[in-house]
Amino acid sequence: MNHGHHGNGQGHPETFDEVIARGFPHEHLDALRKANETRVRGVTAPKWTRGAAAAAPVVARKDASSTFTTVEQTAFKNAIVRLVEEGKYQELVGHHMDMSHNMHGSMGEVGLYRFLGWHRRYLVEFERELQRVDKILRPTATEKLGVPYWRWQDPFPAWLSGFLPCPDPNSGSSPPPRKNASPPSKANAADIGIILNQFAIQDTGLSGENDYTKFTYGLEGWGLRPNGTGLPAHNHGHAWAGGIMNNTSVSPTDPVFWLHHAEVDRLWQIWRQTHPAPGPVLTGSDRIMDPWSESYDDLLDISVLGYSYDSMAI
Repeated sequence: MNHGHHGNGQGHPETFDEVIARGFPHEHLDALRKANETRVRGVTAPKWTRGAAAAAPVVARKDASSTFTTVEQTAFKNAIVRLVEEGKYQELVGHHMDMSHNMHGSMGEVGLYRFLGWHRRYLVEFERELQRVDKILRPTATEKLGVPYWRWQDPFPAWLSGFLPCPDPNSGSSPPPRKNASPPSKANAADIGIILNQFAIQDTGLSGENDYTKFTYGLEGWGLRPNGTGLPAHNHGHAWAGGIMNNTSVSPTDPVFWLHHAEVDRLWQIWRQTHPAPGPVLTGSDRIMDPWSESYDDLLDISVLGYSYDSMAI
């Protein structure tokens, strides 16, 4: 697997601290655009369909700090341990290590536009593997196990404290402990309100920007508050957690990655209820969320993907 990045000569930031410090790469957009045009895409997997399971109820993703039960917490951790033992977890981390997928705004315009769709498909892949092994471990369970979401304004989920069962893919050793502290500050409730309801204030500096561009720009972590200070969001949550979560490449090694991105996905879903269009300015193969074959358009109906959220309140 190619874990390299077709960069801009500056190199892709290794940590989210660096991502935040550098800001959106406006000065390198031309180089990043050319790099994307020449990036090598691997063979994509066939589209997944629910098939015979289409009539089955969708799984409700739950609040990690309130509605995700202790039984589910244990099941979630046991399933991840099983995936690590199989080597499947490390395979999942490998998808994120392959920066040729161009799925972050630090990679330029196309990365910004692909950020939400790519990570939604990534979460679905993880959730399906989670459910597969959970069915083995809990054959009599009556409810599917879903990925819980971590509301950024809440404390770190205590039940995940110290739980880092996957080795660092780069060193093979145990990951460093989390920091779970500022700086940077993670988003508070007021920040979430700005991301969702005041996205129009964001000045992305990108030609042809639309509502989707401005919303994604703020949600990924490039935005400003109305007073001109930085708007904490996705990038800041990674850096706040620290440890291996602060690594832009191997952050999924930390299981809280999935909870963090479930909240990204939930906030996107909340926003889409009132802003179903327009979408990202993506064309051709950039619209396909490689290494999977689903396009951005295939990923908009989450019920088709097999999940919902137990709350759409911010």
